[in-house]
Amino acid sequence: MIFYLGWLIWDKYFDGWKDIGALFSKAIPDDIHKSEVHEGDGRSVGSINSYCFVLGGNTVASIKAKAETIDEENKTVTFSACGGHHEELYSKYTLNVQVLTKHGKNLVKGTVEYEKLNEEIPEPINYLDVAIKFAKGLDAHLLQA
Repeated sequence: MIFYLGWLIWDKYFDGWKDIGALFSKAIPDDIHKSEVHEGDGRSVGSINSYCFVLGGNTVASIKAKAETIDEENKTVTFSACGGHHEELYSKYTLNVQVLTKHGKNLVKGTVEYEKLNEEIPEPINYLDVAIKFAKGLDAHLLQA
């Protein structure tokens, strides 16, 4: 996923991704039932946040996500799923996010790495949709703040 956003201060937007545990429910309140820090401070490498959210419009899912890397210089964060609903479908699910400016435009670039438990499992489009909703919701939330 790559898309352009309206945010003005890209450092603040990057901070929003680092502090996803605190901002997840504020950025997309209609889709998030619960968001809390499970281990650590919720915004540094090794922290684990747990989420309960709407997946695919009608399924309530829960997931734990661990902050694997935070690179301030390159404005990248990596989260790996480490418990929850996804384990019924995927043996690995990792979200990499980079906040950058290219050709005078601010944008966020996200990549998902995953391994399906078997070939009959669908692609994780619903999980990607949640990440995109958060990215857009964070943009709107920060512009209102």
